[in-house]
Amino acid sequence: MIRALVTGELRADPQQRTGKNGKPFALARLSVPMGDEGRVSCSLIAFEAEAVARLLQLRTGASVAAAGTLKVGIFTGNDGTARPSLDLVADEIASTTPRPKKPKPAPAHRAHQGGAAAGDPFEGDVSWMEA
Repeated sequence: MIRALVTGELRADPQQRTGKNGKPFALARLSVPMGDEGRVSCSLIAFEAEAVARLLQLRTGASVAAAGTLKVGIFTGNDGTARPSLDLVADEIASTTPRPKKPKPAPAHRAHQGGAAAGDPFEGDVSWMEA
């Protein structure tokens, strides 16, 4: 196995599954650029809670960087050509896609109170229009 950092774009929304032990994991497929040779598909699986949560926040087309253990192989396509096979067990997920923001509570609205009671820093100043 090889420790690797793979970057690419999600080909579809990640899927959540549950293992035999009852713990959730996430599956995804990345489209990874290979320079002049086009792109190759990389299967991702994440078991670490933080990696699972981050991966499940992302959607199709999101740019992703995944670090973990890489298994490289070869498979034969439907057309009979040999192609690389990449399987990554990801323990870290990063993306340039922003995380969904939690809505902020609206500030409490206070009725306007005049003068010092409202903490007016200019209380007692002379108005420039009256001078």
